[in-house]
Amino acid sequence: MRILTIGSAKTMEILTNFLAEDENLLVFTTSENTNANFINIHAENIEELKDFALANEINLTITAGNNLPDIDYLTEFGESNLAILAPDKEASKIASSKSFGKKFIYKNKIKTPKFAFFEKSNLAIEYIKTSDFPLVIKPDEHSETETAYIAETFSSAKKQIEKLFQRGNQKVLIEEYIYGKEISVYALSDGFNPIIIGTTASFQNEISIKDVPFVDKVLEEKIYNEIIFPTISSLAREENEYVGILGFDIIITPENNVYLLEYNSFFKDIDSEIMLKGTNENWTKLFMDTIIGTLQDNFETPFSIQKKEDYFGSFRLNNEIISDCARTLGSLKNKLLAEGLPETLLAEAEKMWKL
Repeated sequence: MRILTIGSAKTMEILTNFLAEDENLLVFTTSENTNANFINIHAENIEELKDFALANEINLTITAGNNLPDIDYLTEFGESNLAILAPDKEASKIASSKSFGKKFIYKNKIKTPKFAFFEKSNLAIEYIKTSDFPLVIKPDEHSETETAYIAETFSSAKKQIEKLFQRGNQKVLIEEYIYGKEISVYALSDGFNPIIIGTTASFQNEISIKDVPFVDKVLEEKIYNEIIFPTISSLAREENEYVGILGFDIIITPENNVYLLEYNSFFKDIDSEIMLKGTNENWTKLFMDTIIGTLQDNFETPFSIQKKEDYFGSFRLNNEIISDCARTLGSLKNKLLAEGLPETLLAEAEKMWKL
């Protein structure tokens, strides 16, 4: 099978290397420094990419990452009868823009923290004068370098707001702080029937563990019924079917209420390898079934994807992502520590997760 991956995000690099490990696949990529066959075609050069796919009989093209250019890959490749895993351009807006995503969440009555968006710093600062603290402050667009900031005081919030606007952000999100455990849940969707791939708990985007013990079957079903299925079905009603992997950042309160924070188009980079290697499924088959609409035929329920029994975890070290697995959670921690995970970071994460 011949595969083409498009994009330069870290998550695409990880996916490309994962696929290249399969000797039955011939993988081409626009991402440099991978173990696949690099093609010197820019991600924005859609015509050359289509010509390459046709000339080299590419069976499957995959696009991923929030830094892709504003191109409707799905339509462009579809017009040439090329199979591509890429969400509808309109559907993907819920993940590429926090403001668009939040409005979609609110409109469809999915539980989310109280929020407001501002395009000018003075209006944002005026708003926080009468707000209760702590507050969460984020840029509108997804960024690996500018993530959520929890402000405990007015002065710290004001400083963060000014910093984000000074760095060229057009919009800033100010959100109510909800106390609880933050997780990411990933689903594979054929546009109508989402299948849960797995759950991760991340800490400060520096360490992540897959399928954490505190998310049981009851809670997983609650997340599916209150957040995941309503998202996919609402998009389908709007004729903006989301086809591909969609991530859901969620807060679980001590009372087991679930709040949706935001969406992610594909895996976060720190979660990519542990999600890909944490199942016993054939990913190329999953992707093809997703594209042609036969995904649900393979699963009795949205929760029946085959997961490995091992514990998987990853952490960021000098801008590289180190991943590993083990039979028990304790042995996984020891392996990650041996590979360079700071013990203080693990202790902070465990305290937050109460593992």
